[in-house]
Amino acid sequence: MNKKRFLLILQREYMSIVGKKSFIVMTLLMPFLLILLGCIPVLLQMINTNDEKTVAVIDETGRYGGAIKSDDQFDFEYYDQAKSGNARQLYDEKGKELYAIVIIPRDVEATHQLLVYSESAVSSTLIAHLERSMGKTLTDAKVRSYGIEGLEKILKECNVEVNVRSIKWSDGGSEETSSTDIAMIVGVALSMLSYFFVLMYGAMIMNSVIEEKTNRIVEVIVSSCKPLELMLGKILGVALVGFTQVAIWAVLLGIAGTVLGMGFIGSAVASPEAVDAAQAMAQSSQSDGFVEMLLSVNYVQILFFFVVYFIGGFLLYASLFAGFGSAVDQASDASQFTTPIMVLIIIALYASLACMENPDGDVAFWCSMIPFTSPMVMMVRLPYDVPVWQMVLSVVVLYGTAIGLTALSAKIYRTGILLYGKKNSFKDVIKWIK
Repeated sequence: MNKKRFLLILQREYMSIVGKKSFIVMTLLMPFLLILLGCIPVLLQMINTNDEKTVAVIDETGRYGGAIKSDDQFDFEYYDQAKSGNARQLYDEKGKELYAIVIIPRDVEATHQLLVYSESAVSSTLIAHLERSMGKTLTDAKVRSYGIEGLEKILKECNVEVNVRSIKWSDGGSEETSSTDIAMIVGVALSMLSYFFVLMYGAMIMNSVIEEKTNRIVEVIVSSCKPLELMLGKILGVALVGFTQVAIWAVLLGIAGTVLGMGFIGSAVASPEAVDAAQAMAQSSQSDGFVEMLLSVNYVQILFFFVVYFIGGFLLYASLFAGFGSAVDQASDASQFTTPIMVLIIIALYASLACMENPDGDVAFWCSMIPFTSPMVMMVRLPYDVPVWQMVLSVVVLYGTAIGLTALSAKIYRTGILLYGKKNSFKDVIKWIK
């Protein structure tokens, strides 16, 4: 392989993507779009809960009037059964004013059941509110029925909440606080990041191959370089694009974090109460424990292996995208080849999520050894101190498989990149490999 030609192809592929205005705009807007995407469910929930609904309550027992309190979503109006008649009559009289009618039966203490009437299915929020309100009311009534003085206070004092503090031993025998929740959050975040990057940049490589093949540009390029050089140049060029985007996002997040931090410090300086609160928090044992839990995760090791697994996983899947992309003439014909690759990526994501509860189990171990799933599963396992030999073996298997698949994809690429006017199948691809 000619090193000079390979670097020229890599540079061309990199600049053809980075030089586009759409790349610059999307790279700068992506962090804000992600923040907006996270805020949309909250905004929709706020908008959705502004419409207050009126719910009628008929208490047949005559003892639980006012037990169900109104809130921002529901306004509960109590009606006397003798005056209002049955639920249907009340609903017909009020028309569309009522969202639903709740009946507290006479035998509610025995059945522990409420009745809700409406013309359509009621929201789960109303059901949860009724269960929570009447559950507490009936519990308090049951406690008072025993006639034991101070029983309610005794039961409250007996309700003890246990706080579990996780402590792990280091190699030197020292103790340090750890956090399973923080380890899980870090692992899942990196696994999702690997999933989106491999999916996004792998599809980018396939689209680039199909575009060049459709425009017949590849005929000119292949006449002056080897297909293997062209394929590897594309793969590594897009990989550099990915690292460029990640670096820009890291800088933007760092700037945003610095600005927010300075704003917080400025507001704290302007408010003596905030300074006192911050000092009290810093002196509290809970704050020290939280900081210690945050620092218990070996971020340097995790980020290092994230880069290692990302490169290996990207080479593995990108070679498949490039090889199969050369076998089609149009993007609409690529689904028959991309579907198996997509299934593998989705399986890898589900495997990583399934291994969260038991990162040291047999399933987690074998999925971290299988090269198609290890780039994502290992991200979940790394915060839990995976043995060194497992990490080394997993990396060796991943890169060995990536190199082997790159060689096979190069055979597919070498033949398919110059074939036009025919819809190829997996049978044809196997022939090219042989």
